[in-house]
Amino acid sequence: MPSWAVLPDKERWNLVGYLKTLAPEAFKEAPKKLELPKEVASSEASIKRGKEMFEAIECHKCHGTDGRADGPSRPELKDEWGHPIAPANLTKRWTFRGGPGRTEIATRLAAGVLGTPMPTFIDSVEKPEDIWHLSNYIASLGPERPSYATLITVTAARGDIPDDPNAEFWKKLTPSTIPLMGQVIQDPRNFNPSVDLVAVRAAYNDRDVVFHLTWDDPSESKGDGKQTFPDAISLQFPPQITASTERPYFLMGDANEAVYLLRWEQGKGVGEATANGPTKIAPIAGGEAGGKAVYDHGQYRLVMRRPLTASGEARPTFRPVVFTPVAIQAWDGGAGETGTRMSLTSWYYLRLEEPQSSRRFVIPPVVAILTLAAMVLVVRAANRAR
Repeated sequence: MPSWAVLPDKERWNLVGYLKTLAPEAFKEAPKKLELPKEVASSEASIKRGKEMFEAIECHKCHGTDGRADGPSRPELKDEWGHPIAPANLTKRWTFRGGPGRTEIATRLAAGVLGTPMPTFIDSVEKPEDIWHLSNYIASLGPERPSYATLITVTAARGDIPDDPNAEFWKKLTPSTIPLMGQVIQDPRNFNPSVDLVAVRAAYNDRDVVFHLTWDDPSESKGDGKQTFPDAISLQFPPQITASTERPYFLMGDANEAVYLLRWEQGKGVGEATANGPTKIAPIAGGEAGGKAVYDHGQYRLVMRRPLTASGEARPTFRPVVFTPVAIQAWDGGAGETGTRMSLTSWYYLRLEEPQSSRRFVIPPVVAILTLAAMVLVVRAANRAR
């Protein structure tokens, strides 16, 4: 069900009127207007109070401690018709039913969401205004809408680049947020993908290129090989980086042209592979790739490292200031994703920044010294002229 914002307001309301005629009994009586408590502005104190309410009324049991839809009740949740239903990821407000604004959130909390396990909380909070405190806390968990990147920048670094996904080094880099879609080209298709975006940070030095990936996953899955499978993610590149605009088929290559994968899989770690399609993946022997993954409260943070310069024709060499094609695939094994059942992107580009030069540390002091010397000479010349 897409957004129909493309239609003018009048046409959308006409459509609403027609839809009501399909179930006239349900719309005989106008719904009662919901009166929200007096609005409370967002503030540090309000958000703190909202967090207390979040824990007190046990929102975390469904939505998770950090709101990433990984609560312990998640596997048991069903809609009104008995079908499994996932709780909302509260860090992704743009996915909320009814809208991402504070008023829309407060309305959902006060009225509940019909047909789902989400009840009304108007009588569960200690005071009516706690609905607004809770709304302010939920709004603080994530942006109203994502800011997607079109280019992944790889930062030039001096010295070692840490393998620890939680290192301060990575927190200082601005992430590039890349959206993922379900693979719907080949059977079995994935119409309801679990992983819908990945935040990419990257850096390189004179030896390695290192990628830091962050994505939400409601469960850490090592897989049973039947209903669940290992969680996995891969970065895809052409085997050779050239100036040509021609690229392999984005769905992991094809029989005629392979792609290179820098791939992580739960239980196996980071490795390199070549692929001629999503079902024809072959590990590359003698790989030098490595890394480390951390799973915490519904989120993976992963570092993958490999040498900047590659050996063999199956591996690309990364060069500064060159626009390099890159694509991403991800699998939530706990949701049964494996093989062609995945989330993916088409081709994007990444670019390694120019290497940092020591000249930028030398030139400013030299210029300052020369400027000072010139000023001294001017003053001396002026004194002599007197």
